[in-house]
Amino acid sequence: MTNSFTELTDDQLQQPLGPAFRVYFETTARLLDRLEKRLKQQVGLTLSEYNTLLLLSEAPHGQMRMGQLAEAIVFSPSRLTYQVKVMTDRGLVNRVKCPEDGRAWQAELTPEGRTLFRRASVIHAIGVKELFTDVVSEEQLIQLHHIFSQVSQNLDDVPED
Repeated sequence: MTNSFTELTDDQLQQPLGPAFRVYFETTARLLDRLEKRLKQQVGLTLSEYNTLLLLSEAPHGQMRMGQLAEAIVFSPSRLTYQVKVMTDRGLVNRVKCPEDGRAWQAELTPEGRTLFRRASVIHAIGVKELFTDVVSEEQLIQLHHIFSQVSQNLDDVPED
């Protein structure tokens, strides 16, 4: 029997995650937890703070509009505002008016933030290598890139509920 809303069989509804998605979901959670613990212990950053510093370090002049930054790290604007405030209090970023649009705000990487990011990026790269890339082949990495590029494209194509 098929549910017309979901187009899934009763058997599929009994195990909605399936083995591939389940192992992906659980392993990703464990991997991100391990990577974050290393960053917190060694440089006092969460993964989302690290990602914010990464995006700002790659942005022209180390600056991004708050809305663009929120979208890039998949945060609500209010959650990003809070995170930027915390990071501002630590001297890692500044929140400044956008020169092109005085109504908009942007986050700006500080010299202290850039220095901490450089330290954190070494720790993060070592963790990714040890916990992820060292245990899969180059062919598997290419397959993963292809698979998640497809999933990413689908997320772009399918409207949010």
